[in-house]
This record gives sequence, structure tokens and C-alpha cells, in this order.
Amino acid sequence: MSSRSSTSRNQLQVTHVQLQVGVKLCDYVVPANERTCWKITNLGRRFWNCQNSMTRLRKCSFFEWKDEEHADGYYKNLLYSLKQKLDAKEELSEMNNLRRRIVEVEFLLSKEQYKVVKSEKEVHDARNAIGRYRMIVALLFACLAICVLKLRDDCS
Repeated sequence: MSSRSSTSRNQLQVTHVQLQVGVKLCDYVVPANERTCWKITNLGRRFWNCQNSMTRLRKCSFFEWKDEEHADGYYKNLLYSLKQKLDAKEELSEMNNLRRRIVEVEFLLSKEQYKVVKSEKEVHDARNAIGRYRMIVALLFACLAICVLKLRDDCS
């Protein structure tokens, strides 16, 4: 009995959809999104389409114009030119952000290059020091060998 009541309750929840005033439903009973067309042919004209129209899971072809087509070409051209200016400003802003990021990366790169040069110098200096220590050790062995030979000659 409890499974039957929960099943009927689930069906009620699925079939009972609360709608906002003026919101369209697509063929899948999903609230559609209101969008604005930016193509020159219908510039600024609003339309409804399903929020699943762009997904791979469930393609829905629901489409409906919300408002009437603009009769006057002046407003279409004005809206189109304003949209182009807005896009250009956004592109310019993005380019400036990218330029700023390039400067930051170049600065970080120069810091890392400085560290590499400094490390290479330290390695070079360490190799020179090792070479000097080897020479000193070789001289010490040579002196030791001479001393041993001299002591052997003195003892004989």
C-alpha cells in the first residue's frame, strides 16, 4: 500500500509543473528559455527555445518567436551596430587581459631564467672547486709518496 501511494505521489509531482506567467513549455514539458536573436535578419527579435536544444542528451527542436518582426530597418541596423561595438569592446578587453597575462608570464619566466643562470654558475664554481680539491689531494699523495720514499732511503 505504501509503494502504491508513493508511486501515485511521484506521478503527481512529475505531471504537476508550476509555470511562471509567460513562460513557454517545449515538447518535453520543459520550460523554454527566452533568447534574443543577433543575426542581421532578425536582429533584436526575441524568441523561445528549449533549454535542451544545445545538449547532446536530448535534442529538442522547440522554437517560437516571442515578438513580431521589426518593420523598420533603422532599428535593426542600429541594434546590429551596437552589438558589433559591444563585441569589439569585449574583444579589446579580453585582448588587454591576455596582454597583461603575457607580461606576467614573461616576468615569471625571466625570474626562472635568472635562477637557472645562477644555478649554472654555482654548478660551474662547484666543479672548479672540485677540480682544485682533486689537485690538492693529488699533491698531498705525491708529497706523501715522496716522504715515504725518503724515509725508506733513510732507513736503508
